[in-house]
Amino acid sequence: MLSVEESARLGSELGIPDWLASANIFRGLLHSQSGAAAVWGVLDSLFFHGKLPPRARELVILRIGWRAHSEYVFCNHVRISREIAIPDAEILGVREPERCTEYSATDRRLIDLADEIYDTARVAPATWAALEAAFTPEEMVELVLVAGLWRAIAGFVNTAGTPLDSDTPSWP
Repeated sequence: MLSVEESARLGSELGIPDWLASANIFRGLLHSQSGAAAVWGVLDSLFFHGKLPPRARELVILRIGWRAHSEYVFCNHVRISREIAIPDAEILGVREPERCTEYSATDRRLIDLADEIYDTARVAPATWAALEAAFTPEEMVELVLVAGLWRAIAGFVNTAGTPLDSDTPSWP
């Protein structure tokens, strides 16, 4: 990983906020400024400016992080999910969604979407149809992109051995 100072400097050149540029993920990504810029652009659009409800986004990311055995993705998004008031039973339910009685039918389809993107890079027609009843076309596009982006992020942090940031607790 780059030093915090070097990562913040390079991130600043790309318009990445200091708090994120100095996070361990970007301390690794910024070895490739073009790669970091690409990830930042999509992350900024989907996470900070997207139309998808944060709860739906987080359930998908949590499931992807859990399936990918990505401590970095999962634990960061447990923290984020708690900040937006998703109950722990629903956050941790992504580990065994069939046992989570708190999930709605739509929640279950979100988990299905995450699993299908993770496994086959394709959403099944039945899953798509069920989610179309709950989300706008713009949100549907974002669902697929969120699942794909965080699958790629999980692959990067797992491969790079990116440790958790000091403010992020390990596996709950």
